[in-house]
Amino acid sequence: MLQHLQIQNYAIIDEIQISFSDGLNVITGETGAGKSILMGALNLILGERADTSVLLDKQKKCFIEGNFKTDHELVKKFLEDNDLESEDYIVIRREISTNGKSRAFINDSPVNLNLLREFCSLLVDLHQQFDTLELGDNNFQREVIDALAGNGNLLREYKVIYTKYSTAFHLLNEWKQQQTVANKELDYQQFLFNELEDANFYENELEESEATLKTLNNAENIKSALTTVYAVLQENDQPLIQQLKSLNNQLLGIKNFHPAVGQLTERIHATQVELQDIADELDHLNNTVSISEEKINMLNERLALGYRLLKKHNVHSTP
Repeated sequence: MLQHLQIQNYAIIDEIQISFSDGLNVITGETGAGKSILMGALNLILGERADTSVLLDKQKKCFIEGNFKTDHELVKKFLEDNDLESEDYIVIRREISTNGKSRAFINDSPVNLNLLREFCSLLVDLHQQFDTLELGDNNFQREVIDALAGNGNLLREYKVIYTKYSTAFHLLNEWKQQQTVANKELDYQQFLFNELEDANFYENELEESEATLKTLNNAENIKSALTTVYAVLQENDQPLIQQLKSLNNQLLGIKNFHPAVGQLTERIHATQVELQDIADELDHLNNTVSISEEKINMLNERLALGYRLLKKHNVHSTP
């Protein structure tokens, strides 16, 4: 409990020292007597924030010190855990300098405000006006019941188990989210696979289709050229092959009179055979070239699908 309170240069107080006896202590006085100022000073050593507005004399620092007596095990453990000197009497001091900077000490060891507040919550239960509203709070009611029932150990066990449960629960939710993302990715990849499988392109199909389409689009010119050349070689009134045969026959008539003529007749005959073979291939090729609008449309659709899939999958050819 609080044994002694010393205040210097705070609000309207120049300096005051108050000692408290064991048991109940009551501070009374009319409005403006300074009761709230004493509570404000006590709040400062309990960790409340402050600035230079609390200084009575702006040229001097504010000093507030409280002496507490306790043998509570939690207080001793807190001091040990934070490497603070453990004694039966606890001295808490707070200083606010003229520039507004604040310093706090526990048994003359400097501490930050968060640590000070955490420690003082073990020393002091400060109740003020309207604090009775907490009586209607479910959490406060549970805290009172647990305190009266001595459920400290059970609460600590429960917190450990609940922490493990919360960790597992969040991890499960994280895994479920990852599974949802993975399922979406699987659905998308399956859609892409099915699209490619349905398209069923064979190796180099697009390249071959482009060549075929080029032939079909120019089929009329191709057939015209093939027919013209074939006619010159084989079907005109005086086909070129027939003329070569006639010329060769004339040379055969004089072959016995000059030794070089025989070689020429052989060459003309070879040319005639070669032209005949060319004419046959031209005729065959002409028969294989056809004009098909249906096939042209089919190839255009196939190529359009292929180009779209190439762009979609960022590739440049059908493997």
